[in-house]
Amino acid sequence: MKFLHLSVWLFDKANELGTMTADMQHYILYDSGCAQCDDLAAKIEKESGGALTAKSLYAREAKEWLDRARPNWKFEPTLVQVDGDDVRAYTGLSMRAHMLTFLNPLQLLKIARVVQQAGVPLFGPVEVRQAQPELFETALTETVGAPASETPAEPEIPSGFIATHDGPEVGTHTPVESLVTTRGEILALAATPQQNTLLLFFSTSCLYCHAVAQALAEFAQDAPERIILTFGAVEQNKLNEFLDKHQLKDFRVVLSPETRSAFGVVGVPYGFALDQQGVIRGKGIINNNDHLDSLASTFYVSVETFKQALASRSEDKVVVS
Repeated sequence: MKFLHLSVWLFDKANELGTMTADMQHYILYDSGCAQCDDLAAKIEKESGGALTAKSLYAREAKEWLDRARPNWKFEPTLVQVDGDDVRAYTGLSMRAHMLTFLNPLQLLKIARVVQQAGVPLFGPVEVRQAQPELFETALTETVGAPASETPAEPEIPSGFIATHDGPEVGTHTPVESLVTTRGEILALAATPQQNTLLLFFSTSCLYCHAVAQALAEFAQDAPERIILTFGAVEQNKLNEFLDKHQLKDFRVVLSPETRSAFGVVGVPYGFALDQQGVIRGKGIINNNDHLDSLASTFYVSVETFKQALASRSEDKVVVS
């Protein structure tokens, strides 16, 4: 009862002081690479009755908000308040306290219940967990993408992977100049005169990532491109299990939530084809070996041809065919 009285008082006080405006928006930022976190975020948004909007920590606007509100932000669940040009970020106990100012008691109780049931640490650093099988369907909504268009796009470009509008545009320069692998090797992305690069984003808790990784070792044997595997926040033992299981220990591996955010990757597995000058030649969701082949084929298609094909589609997410 004390909790209810406190939340009611804070909610009323916020209105009384005029701290809640009609244009004010609240977002709960979470790790979309974790299937269980993805499911929990959707439930929190639902139980808030529209007062909270769930958004991936990897989304470009999320990074922009955090850079403005908290320059040295950490990769953890974060509550962001956006009121025009004013952006504020809350984590841990301060996030919980701020929720009391704009959520009513019933909403707070419902959210507390779903967080407790999920067992996910909402008020601390992100913990990458092994997702529960029943939550994969929710987590992979972005990954599966939209169905193929019945009418082939003209001009024809490689088929297979699902092209999206997330992240930097095709034909633009890589937003990250270089990466550092888990072994300390520095990999230049802006200028690699010897070979093209396939930059692949994975998560150890993603079902389709495991499916792609299973065939990746065989794919790499004949691939002339340099392949870089990039992960966000992940526990070292989970990463080791993933690499051992799919025989990928000899691959170049990068751990960098910042890189995933810079490339605007929301759903995984996702890949970028970077040419020798660091120009993005293709990008999209890759769910199998054929998709990898298709992504690599964009090196042999002009940027303008690729753009024309994408412009001929009306969907936000399209299967390139």
